[in-house]
Amino acid sequence: MKKIFSLALIALSCVTGSAQTLEAFLSEVERSNAALLAEKYNVEIADAQAIAAKVFNDPEFEAAFSDNQDRTLMMGRSVELGLSYNVNLGNARKARIAVAKEEAEITRALLEDYYRTLRAEAISAWAEAWRTKSLLALRRSSCESMETLARSDSVKAALGEIGKTDAKQTSIEARAMRGELLQAEAEYSNALTNLSLLAGGMEFHDIPEDGFRYPVTARPVGEMVEIAQDNRADLRAAYLSKSLSQKNLALVKAQRSPDLGLNVGYSYNTEVRNEIAPAPLFRGVTVGVTIPLKLSSANKGERVAAEKAVLQADAAYEAALRQIEAEVKTEYASYNAAVKASKQCSDETMEDARSILESRKTAYSQGDSSLLDYLLAVRVYNDTAEACIDAKAAVLSSWARLIASVGVESL
Repeated sequence: MKKIFSLALIALSCVTGSAQTLEAFLSEVERSNAALLAEKYNVEIADAQAIAAKVFNDPEFEAAFSDNQDRTLMMGRSVELGLSYNVNLGNARKARIAVAKEEAEITRALLEDYYRTLRAEAISAWAEAWRTKSLLALRRSSCESMETLARSDSVKAALGEIGKTDAKQTSIEARAMRGELLQAEAEYSNALTNLSLLAGGMEFHDIPEDGFRYPVTARPVGEMVEIAQDNRADLRAAYLSKSLSQKNLALVKAQRSPDLGLNVGYSYNTEVRNEIAPAPLFRGVTVGVTIPLKLSSANKGERVAAEKAVLQADAAYEAALRQIEAEVKTEYASYNAAVKASKQCSDETMEDARSILESRKTAYSQGDSSLLDYLLAVRVYNDTAEACIDAKAAVLSSWARLIASVGVESL
C-alpha cells in the first residue's frame, strides 16, 4: 500500500491553510475506513490459501484382522497392515502453489487499486464539504441581509414611506432565503456525515474555511497515459491475470496426469493347526504400484476451457490498456475545463458583483431604485458566487480523479 503523504501535499496545493486537517482526514481514511479494512482481509485470506496450497497428499493407512475359523477348524488368524500414497506424475502440487501465489499477488494489486479509488473519493468528499460550507456562508449572509431589509421595509411601510407591496415582497424573499439557508445547513451536515463515514467514524463538526488555489500544472496527456500504464494497480492485476490463466492451464494439465499409487504392506499369520492342511506361522511383506487408466483424459473440455481463458485474459489486458488511456484523457480534459472555469471567477469578478449589489441596495434604500432591481442584483451576486464556489471545488475534485486515473501520488 502506497503512503499518502505526498498525495496529501499535492491535494493541499489546492487548499490553503488546511495541511494538518486534510492530511489527518486522509490518514484516518487509510487507517479506519470500514470497507477498506474489509478489503484488507482478502489479502490475508489469499496468503492463507497460498500456504494451504503447499499441502502434500495424505498417505493412507490400512489395517485388517482375519479369523479363519481358528476355533473350529484351526485354520489360524492373521493381521495385515498397509500404507499407501498417491504421487501425481504431472506435479500438480507445484502447479497449485503457483496458482495460489499468483492469486495472492492479484489480491494485493486489487487492494491497492481499491484504495486508489477510495482516496479520490475521499478528496472529492472533502471538496464537497468545502463547497457546501461556502454555500452555507453565502446563504446565511444573504438571508440575514434580506431579513434586515424586510424589517426595515416593514417599518417604512407602516410610516407610509414605501408601499405595502414592496414590504410584502421583501418579506417573501426573506422567507424564501430562510428556506434556502435551512437546505444549505442540511447539505453541509450531510457532507460532514459522509466525511465521517469515509474516515471510519471520525467526528466532523466543521472543517476550516479554506481558500483554493490552483494545483501544479499537469504533465502532457501522452506522458500521463504512459505513467498510468506503468503504475495503475488494476492494470497490474490484469497483467497478473494473464499469468494466472497460464498457471491455471498448467494446473489443469497436471491434474490430467495419472496419479501413481505406491503401497507397502505387512501381514502376520498364526500357525495353522488343521490336520488336513497344516501351515507354520509366517510373516509377509507386499510392495505394489497402482496405475489408473485415465480414460477421462479423452474428455478435453476442461483443458479447452483453460486455453480459452488464456486468450480471454490477453484480450482483457489489452482492453484495460485502452480503458486506462481513455480514462486519463477524459479526466485530463475535465481537469483543464475545471481550471479554466475557476479562472473565470477572479477576485475582480466577485468585487464587481458585490459593488453592483451594494449600489443597488443603497439606491433602493434611498428610493432611487426599485425593489426588483435590488432583488435582481441579489440573485446575480448569489448566482455568481455560487458558480465560483462550484468551480473552485471542482478543481480539487477533478485533480483527485486525474491523479487517481494516472495511479500515482504526484505528477
